[in-house]
Amino acid sequence: MPNESFLSALRDAVGAEQVLSDSATCAYYANDIFWQPGIAPLGVVLPQTQAQAVAAVKAAAAHGIAIVPRGGGMSYTKGYLPESAQTIVIDTRKLDKVLEVNVPDRYITVEAGCTWAQVHEALKATGMNTGYWGPLSGINATVGGALSQNSAFFGSTRHGTVAASVLGVTVLLASGEVVTTGSGGRLGTKPFTRYAGPDMTGLFLGDTGAFGLKLGATLQLSPAPQHLDYLGFGFEDMKSMALAQAEMSAVQAISEGFGIDRAKALNSASVNKLSDGVKILGSVARSSKGLLQGIKDAVNVATTGANYLADHECSLHLVVEGKTAEALATDLAALRAIGNRYGIEIENAAARVMRSRPFNPVRGMLGADGQRWVPIHAVFPLSEAARVVEASAAYFKSQAAMMKAHGIILSHLTMTVGNEFFLEPAFYWQDEITPLHRKSLGDEVVGPWLDRPANLPAREAVIALRRGVQQVYLGLGGVNWQIGRDYPLQQVMQPDTWNMLAALKTALDPQGLMNPGSLGLRHAARA
Repeated sequence: MPNESFLSALRDAVGAEQVLSDSATCAYYANDIFWQPGIAPLGVVLPQTQAQAVAAVKAAAAHGIAIVPRGGGMSYTKGYLPESAQTIVIDTRKLDKVLEVNVPDRYITVEAGCTWAQVHEALKATGMNTGYWGPLSGINATVGGALSQNSAFFGSTRHGTVAASVLGVTVLLASGEVVTTGSGGRLGTKPFTRYAGPDMTGLFLGDTGAFGLKLGATLQLSPAPQHLDYLGFGFEDMKSMALAQAEMSAVQAISEGFGIDRAKALNSASVNKLSDGVKILGSVARSSKGLLQGIKDAVNVATTGANYLADHECSLHLVVEGKTAEALATDLAALRAIGNRYGIEIENAAARVMRSRPFNPVRGMLGADGQRWVPIHAVFPLSEAARVVEASAAYFKSQAAMMKAHGIILSHLTMTVGNEFFLEPAFYWQDEITPLHRKSLGDEVVGPWLDRPANLPAREAVIALRRGVQQVYLGLGGVNWQIGRDYPLQQVMQPDTWNMLAALKTALDPQGLMNPGSLGLRHAARA
């Protein structure tokens, strides 16, 4: 009955239509892409205004109920899963307004529930773009979620993670107070710069909601590139590709560049149908300069298909930007020289299709035959790329028999992100389809596999593999972005640094109600 009393108070505070507490909804919000089944919350709040979000947090705090922020739901790190049943989830996806596009001062301010596809559309006619401009899942992923996870992909090879593009955030604390960082937090000042005193913005980036619920953000703009081209390279092994990527990063002309092994290439080609469909060909043509060139590019994609990716153990796919045609040509020549020193140039269809349709439906959250999918990642200094790849390969070689026994397929994705080398192994295995997969992809996609039973032994094997390689990467000095409740933090921090983080948590959230357990700060606020 106390829970019903709280839910009644919550509905009174926020509006009954914004509060969902039926068992099916609560069960759905107990899952992320990998971890399931989790603990169902008491209810879910979908505020349509910042005032409603404030009312929800204040009501929860008054009743000692924990608050878990959630964005687009594309995470696999338990970052938005409740620690206990005495929790509400605040789903921010209806906080999706573009508040200001300021071209002269080069910033855009949006609510946290805006998807990256919405941001991209809002900027399309301005000739401007953010440095980082979204993850592959940007049709679903929100700005607030990306800030919480410190996301990387589009624009990241040159411009870094999303954190590098942020000028300020507006955050709702557990107390119900709303704070804005950067110059936007000053009286009568535009949100045009991040550095207006101590850099408080960074505290709320990569925190997976441990310090507050993001309501909005201001992102820096710069002129969108007018000159683009694409490159592809094939390699005999991942070490050669990693060395090439590390060296190429110094050219500083690659917007996004990703390396994949044969397993990843074949699965992605099958899932995303690299060269199928009029829509893809049309988007490739529209992304090219001039009608004739567009037709040539579309025909090239159609005739190339994806089979060429299987000819190489690893392949690298680059989108290259230039301020002028001459600068682009110079950078392409430099990148070709590096790529051909370690491998051979191949068709550029994969990079071209990806850039022409940046925010596709998130079909890749399942394998080609409906296998479950989950990654694990770490980032390293560029100079460590080859050593890390070799150590990773040695670990997985030691686990080959176990993976074969459970039918686990291993794939790899590599990137350089600013001055960092990013390595992401991923695992595919046969297992049940969850409500999150079904809702995200639709019955027409997952229908053939809805009756597939749970495969707990294989899932436990995947958990063990992820934990094992995670320890290998930490031993090599690796760093993780998407901490959530999945990656260790306290054990890799110097004690005094951890104590400072815990003290900040206690100061901002003395009751320990804001996403307890995120970042491993499970008990710090209650100490």
